[in-house]
Amino acid sequence: MTAVSIGAWRFTLRGAELADLAYDGEPVLRSIRFVTRDHDWRTADDVVLARTPPSGPGSSGRLRIEASARYDGAEVLRYVLEVTVDGPTLQVDAVGTTTTPFRRNRIGLVVLHPPTLAGVPVTARHPSGTATSAVFPTWIAPHQPAADLSGLDWSTGRVALTLDLAGDVFEAEDQRNWTDASFKTYSTPLSEPFPVALDAGSVVHQSLTLHATTDDRPGGTASPAPDLTFLDGPAASAAVAPPPTLQLLAASAPAAARPADVRPAAVPLDVPVLVEPVVLVEPFLGDPNVGAVLASARRDAGGGPLDVRFVTDDPDRLRAAIDDVLDSGAVVRIGAFDPTSHVTTSALQQALRDAAAAAGDLEVVAGTRAHFTELNRTVDLFRDWDGPLTFSVTPQMHDRSPEQVTESIRMQRWVVMSASRLAAGRALHVGPVTLRPRFNAVATSARPVVTDAGIEAGYGPQFVPDATDPQQHSAAARAWFRASWDALRAPGVASITLAEAWGPRGLSVDLWRTLSDGRRRS
Repeated sequence: MTAVSIGAWRFTLRGAELADLAYDGEPVLRSIRFVTRDHDWRTADDVVLARTPPSGPGSSGRLRIEASARYDGAEVLRYVLEVTVDGPTLQVDAVGTTTTPFRRNRIGLVVLHPPTLAGVPVTARHPSGTATSAVFPTWIAPHQPAADLSGLDWSTGRVALTLDLAGDVFEAEDQRNWTDASFKTYSTPLSEPFPVALDAGSVVHQSLTLHATTDDRPGGTASPAPDLTFLDGPAASAAVAPPPTLQLLAASAPAAARPADVRPAAVPLDVPVLVEPVVLVEPFLGDPNVGAVLASARRDAGGGPLDVRFVTDDPDRLRAAIDDVLDSGAVVRIGAFDPTSHVTTSALQQALRDAAAAAGDLEVVAGTRAHFTELNRTVDLFRDWDGPLTFSVTPQMHDRSPEQVTESIRMQRWVVMSASRLAAGRALHVGPVTLRPRFNAVATSARPVVTDAGIEAGYGPQFVPDATDPQQHSAAARAWFRASWDALRAPGVASITLAEAWGPRGLSVDLWRTLSDGRRRS
């Protein structure tokens, strides 16, 4: 990382990204970056090829960045960022050229605004020359808070800002939905068809101009920082009684990697409350390996009950599967999600109600197996659902940087507080909480067909690209999972599922000991 100072502007070069931009000492933007997203919405890895040091007199200067966008090491695009500072104005001109035929969902400039702008007014300017008044949302917005954009005007602290956008139509979204610490202004509206096939040599040219004005007068036009402490909620130890149940996700690694002695998540036997933890498992009905997946999950549970979340679009098949799983061992709850939308459709909700009525004391859960986004956008679907709701958490949907992972912790508290508001008194089951996405919730590619009735080679996340974080068992990851547990322990949360029981996506023994001790003291 390299710190850059040009006149009153300060920012950090983090790879090809301009990060943590400030003007006259006032933070104004989280980031300006050029982003490549493929047909499955995967974000390309950027490799800086050349960077010309800033040069220029006094309050002016220029900087040039050349970079390569790559997937699995293979380049798909090269781009150049020309950054020009002229007093209070910062301009970024971006030109990207594909180096191979490529199917894209989006390519272009992205502006990340800090989440502390929640509640701050913003003026949205449109290509037609008109303008509308909007606001950076306080509660997490399910849909785009501003669209059809050619520019934005807002203020923060002592600085009023004008952002002009060119080369495409832009729109904004609330990235806190995915536990990103930002609001995002991006190019190419979601209403446009995607993916789009590009030939080698296709060119994308966009630019943005950011103009800052400092107002130090008492009662000036700039907005004061909003008070957002209520979104962080009360301290977990004081607010949550009883504490949520700590659960595991069933391991999806190859069977040969299973430890010889699989005590329940390797939890020490001096922690009786967690000797038989609940294990969450997600069988795909219709796949030939459903029996093997459930049997493996029962071995992971070590005698404890399962939390079974079936993936299916067939209510009749779901009812039969529920009957089968209830006959085969202890089950603490049942859920179901559509394999395409990843939410509990109305038909699946009815099947779950019918199963609960037949069983007498069966807890059923609905919501989404994907991000909070899907629950936030489909909450009307659950208007007549009286039972618990659920959603998952992963910090690396858009960005795999250490900064992103760290900053997601506070956003998790904001997400769970927003979810609690939507739940309106219904319990929440949060998770799985995983460092990397265990499946691609927005892929346009078809899910691979499963033909093997066994799971000797693993299943599910084992075959998802980038699902395994190389830092999974590091000290930093242990600290992150502990912080995540604390952040998500909000009022109304009945359970939190953290990572897999063992294997490359598993939780460490040391962390389980720490969490177990903390839970016993709660």
